[in-house]
Amino acid sequence: MPIKRRESKHRMHRITPEAIAAFEAGDYHGLHNALGLFPHESSPLPADITALGVRQGEPPDWMTNAGTIADYRQAQALQRELIAAGATTPEAELVDDEGG
Repeated sequence: MPIKRRESKHRMHRITPEAIAAFEAGDYHGLHNALGLFPHESSPLPADITALGVRQGEPPDWMTNAGTIADYRQAQALQRELIAAGATTPEAELVDDEGG
């Protein structure tokens, strides 16, 4: 009797023009929608842009949960893929301390 093969639950996060545009604009929600990420997942945006963003290198010391570290590494890989696809790194907005 044939057995139905289970599909992998691993989701593909495709780098689309919409994802590149959202990355370059620093649009957290737009990037998550374009990549199919859940709201609680780390963002491929740089950590200078959003608190949920990532830096290349080792995860922060406070991350001890294996699932959180895997999520962080996934976001790092997506960031590298976006940059390799031609996306430019968004610049953090500079705001002076005097409200300007």
